[in-house]
Amino acid sequence: MGSCDVNAVWEYVNSLERLGTRLGLERMQKLVEALGSPHKSYRCIHVVGTNGKTSTTRFISTLLQAQGHKVGAYTSPHLVSLAERQMVDSIPSSDEDFCDLVHRIRPIVEELEKGFAPDEMLTQFEVLTAAAFLYFKEQGCDVAVIEAGLGGRLDATAVIESEVQVLTSIGLEHTELLGDTPLAILKEKQAIIPPHGKVVAGVLASDLKEELKQFCAARDAESHFFGDDIVILADPRGESFDIFGLYGCYMDVKLKVLGGYQRVNAAVSVAAVELFTGGELDGELVRQALASTAAPGRLEVISTQPLCIFDGSHNPPGMEETMRSLDPILERRRLIAVVSILRDKDAAEMIRHLAPRCDIIFATQTTSSRAHTADELAALIGEVDKDTEVFVDPDPHSAMVSAYRLATSNQVVLVTGSLTLISDLKRGMN
Repeated sequence: MGSCDVNAVWEYVNSLERLGTRLGLERMQKLVEALGSPHKSYRCIHVVGTNGKTSTTRFISTLLQAQGHKVGAYTSPHLVSLAERQMVDSIPSSDEDFCDLVHRIRPIVEELEKGFAPDEMLTQFEVLTAAAFLYFKEQGCDVAVIEAGLGGRLDATAVIESEVQVLTSIGLEHTELLGDTPLAILKEKQAIIPPHGKVVAGVLASDLKEELKQFCAARDAESHFFGDDIVILADPRGESFDIFGLYGCYMDVKLKVLGGYQRVNAAVSVAAVELFTGGELDGELVRQALASTAAPGRLEVISTQPLCIFDGSHNPPGMEETMRSLDPILERRRLIAVVSILRDKDAAEMIRHLAPRCDIIFATQTTSSRAHTADELAALIGEVDKDTEVFVDPDPHSAMVSAYRLATSNQVVLVTGSLTLISDLKRGMN
């Protein structure tokens, strides 16, 4: 890595504004052009949506690998290291590779910023996205699956020219930036669809589906919807299920990841890869790819004695899906939950989905400056649900140890409410 000072690189990355004060593509376009437009050296699939983006990106990546492609995948946020956000053939880049990339990009960023207004400096997300684009080019990827960070229209990832566009779901999130209705948020996200695009959408309310259909028709883009063109058949309590895709049927599919909603993500991913390749996929390769796809921090089993699950659900639809997915496990069992929630989320609604299933909740807090304090969260839980016992412990490691010690054989420890909470705990395990 030559003269790269690793500590200086991490200091620089951490000094960058996370999202900035003004969304827009102009800065990002200038940066990728200054880097030689690396994102134009491979084909792209763009994944947008409120929930399910990272799992879907991972599914698509492994499916494409099974087809013989060398695949870059860009996801966010990370759990332990920023280097995780860029993967090639499902393997995250090393901290060394990541630092080397940023070290080489930094002087280009600083030169560009000489011509920018003080409030328009490049954000951390923009620099990381550009680094991933460059990494995929240098690693010789022939296709990249790119997960949008925020929204779609003005997200840094929107500089790519994608062949297939995936819209996983729509929910209320980042309303101060994206709009305060599902329709307004859809309009921000669907703006990534180019003329003659190929679109696959997950579960959408009927009015959103109609809006997306009309938008695609106006752009002469294909649109395919889960529930209409893509269907799954399953015994809800059975392990395997069948996917009826756009061009083929894929029987007896099993997933490594827990969660009923992951079946929808898997089916949407199969349809996206069918669109990308232009036909039916090999059924055995599809089964192998989907069975091998991991989704860290998404209903991830950390231990079995007691059963402990990490789940980064961080908004009401996500929490509702998590509780629905845990139903088969919780038939005769109750939860001890370790919870932290960010202030900009609808914490009360998340607690309404979670608390009735819990015997005990440990209210804790994370390293994020946006997190509720443990005391604030405990007060909120008390307002929403008066029956659940609440313990306050600002230290998430200590809270988890306490939950472990209290758990009986018929209780499950669930750590949830924020990906930052999962990230903080995973760092402590390494």
